[in-house]
Formats: sequence, C-alpha cells, structure tokens
Amino acid sequence: MKEDLIQKLHDLRVSNTLPMHMPGHKRNPTSAPYGIPYSSDITEIDGFDNLHSPEGVIRGIELKAASLWAADEAFISVNGATALIQSAILSSTVRGDKILIASNCHISVWHALEIGGLKPVIAEPGTKEEYPFVLQIDPETIRTALRTDPDIRAVVITSPTYEGIMSDTAAIHKITSDAGVILIVDEAHGAHLGVKDQTLFPASASGDIVIKSVHKTLNAPTQTAVMLIRGDRADKRLIRHYLSINESTSPSYLLMAGLEHALNTADTDLLYKNARAGRDSLGKLEHLKLFACDGYDISKFVILTEGYISGFDLADLLRKEFLIEIEAAFPTYIIAMTGTGDTAASIKRFTDAILAIDSSLSERIYAAGTSELKPVPRRSKLPVEKAVKNPSVSVTFDEAAGAVSAEYLFAYPPGIPLLIPGQEITEELIGIIEDMTAAGSSLKTEPYRTWDGTLLKVDTDARHKV
Repeated sequence: MKEDLIQKLHDLRVSNTLPMHMPGHKRNPTSAPYGIPYSSDITEIDGFDNLHSPEGVIRGIELKAASLWAADEAFISVNGATALIQSAILSSTVRGDKILIASNCHISVWHALEIGGLKPVIAEPGTKEEYPFVLQIDPETIRTALRTDPDIRAVVITSPTYEGIMSDTAAIHKITSDAGVILIVDEAHGAHLGVKDQTLFPASASGDIVIKSVHKTLNAPTQTAVMLIRGDRADKRLIRHYLSINESTSPSYLLMAGLEHALNTADTDLLYKNARAGRDSLGKLEHLKLFACDGYDISKFVILTEGYISGFDLADLLRKEFLIEIEAAFPTYIIAMTGTGDTAASIKRFTDAILAIDSSLSERIYAAGTSELKPVPRRSKLPVEKAVKNPSVSVTFDEAAGAVSAEYLFAYPPGIPLLIPGQEITEELIGIIEDMTAAGSSLKTEPYRTWDGTLLKVDTDARHKV
C-alpha cells in the first residue's frame, strides 16, 4: 500500500511508542474528550513531514489535491481558506499596488488588503430586482476596469457566491491573462466542483490561483483548504513564503489526515444525485420558492420566502419543530448547504420539512418580488492600515455622515463588509445599514467591541495621528 498520512498515524497509534514531545495530552486516550482521537494528534516528529517544507506524506497530500482538480500545483492549509487567500494576494502584489476586488469578497480579502498596504478598486457583481443578493460578475466589468486603470496588478473574485452563483471564470481569466494580471478566485464554496473522474458537477473555476475550502462541501474537518495553481503566472516561491507566515508553526496532523481522507473519498456524483433529487422534491413548493438561475450550483438550497414568512422565522421553525439547523437565515431567504456527508435520507428529511412548512402558509405578510438590495457605495479616504492605526472615536448614525470609518462592519454570515477602514461613511450607506438592522440582519464589528448601533470613526482631532 502506498504510504500516506492516515496509514502512518495508524501505525504510530498501534506501535506503543512513548511520546516525549508535544502535545501535552501525550496521545493518552484517557485525556481525550468524547469523540476526539488524541491518539493521532502529534507534532512534527521524524518521518511525518513538515507542512512548511513538505517533502514526504504532506507533499503527497498536495500532489493528490493537484491531481484531483487537474491543477499544476497545490498547497494545503489548516488555517482555512483565509490563510490561502491572504498568501495568494500578498504573493501577487507589493505595497501600494492597486487590486481589483469584487465588492462581495469575503472579509479575509479585505484583511489582506490591509496587511499588504494595497489600494482597492471595486468591481460590482450584477443584480436583479427580484433577488435579495448579488449575482455573477460580468466579464465586461473586469475588462472595463482593467482598461480604465492599467495600474491594477491583480483581480480577486468570488465564485460560487455564498448563494451558489457561479461567474464565467473562463472568460474572466482570458481577460486578465491578456492584460498580464493575476486572477485569484475564492472558490471556497466550490470544493465539490471539477473533481477528477466525477462528471456531474461543472468544472472548477478558471484562474491563476483558485482556493477551495474543502470542509464546506467535502467530508473534511473545519479549517482545511486547498490552493490550486494553474499556469506559471503565480510565484510559487512567494506563495510558499507567505504560507509560512500565515500558517501555524504547529499544524494539526488530525486536520491534515482528515483533508487527505476527503481527497480520497470525494464522491461528488453521489452528492449531485442527492441534491438533484432534493431539488425535484422542492419543485412542489406552492408558497416558498427554490432559487435557481443560469450558472447556479445545485448543491445549495436557497429558499426565497416570497413574503409568506421571514427567513429568520423559517429558520426558527426548522430548528424548533424539525430539529434542522440551516447554514444561514436572512430577512427574505435561507440557505441550506449539502455535502458529501449527506445521504438521500438526510436530504429528504430537509425537503419534507420545507414542504410541510410551505403547506402551512396561506397569506403573505409583506409584499414579495422586489428586492431592497442596493450596491454599497465605497469612497476611500484613507489607506486601510492608516485608518485602523489612527485614534478613533465612537459616533451615532446622526453624527457619522462624512466621517471616515476606523473599523470593519459586516453582515455575518457570510462576512462581506459594508464598511472597511478608511471608507467614507455616507448618508446612503447609513440608510443601508439602518434598513438591514431593521430587517433583523446580524451585523458584526471589530472583535474587541460588540455592535451597539454606533460606528467607529477616525478621530481627525486627535493630536497623534499616523
């Protein structure tokens, strides 16, 4: 049998080797909490390779990932897609560069911008009046931005989105390649796309660097992710350098073994069949509506409430009456995710619950069919890094217009910022935030303070400014 990490951990467990090294539980089964296999939790001991300079079994996992998604190279992460996204961006730019970012990018992208001292140029995804979330990025939006500003050095987009909407990344990659610009695709929600020998789901995203959060849809543990490299535009040496910065120096072998297992067992055709059967069942809905569009990932069940119930109340019913916990709830829709760990029975349990709730609805409680989704206006007044490090002061909405934000403000999930440090707080933006909070959206600010309805602005009157 070919040597792999799972087998080596098994051999170690049964070898009776005394661990006079970290971690402190010493692989003693009596130290472990319920269900956690401490007996396989080790540090970088002889024969088990090193994530920061892999040559053995960990390198084997990287090669397996590259083969699975037909990439030229792959890097793995136990610090989630976040470590990979930030490493991709930092390796592709230098301080002061301009970077084209889709406005619906995850907060990890904006954090990389802060760390790297980069200047954002914003690309807006498409919208439709009837949908409460953004749609695809039009390739022409990318082409126009690159022609308008030839100083842009990299492009970052998200595909699929949190709602499962996929952009034409092949067309976008052609545009960025012709312009000599690196394309980084956050495909965190698309680990199940483009898997070798699995034919039903669409291909993986095109891009110079494509990042997949493997745990989101494959049977891998949380925090495991893969970066795929295609072509020779990305600097692999710099990527490995920044990964050594962004990854823990004590990576979890449990997580890496779990990632390896997911790569070995990626039966996405079965996931497709189960998801398709679920969507067929939800075709019987009479009041609620199952979202679909061109270029849509069928593994995501996005249920539009159509005015009959709020998304929050729908999620609450599923939780309390059916013991089903969904991925996310919003004022007018919910998201339920499927994965390779699902079965035909688990999907049926969910669809039966949705159909039961649907049959209990009768009258609309609010008008349906018109979205209040508005593009978030972004006017940069200060570099992100400078805005974060300057003195700041808390202000009410009434006092905030015209000020410069000193913090991130974002809806979570999915973690897409409404405000980034250095951005002007406009009357229009205040109105958007007020509408979202009135509808029940959950907003988050910096980790050190709880959202209390105030905004943190740069204190322009402070004596000691950066």
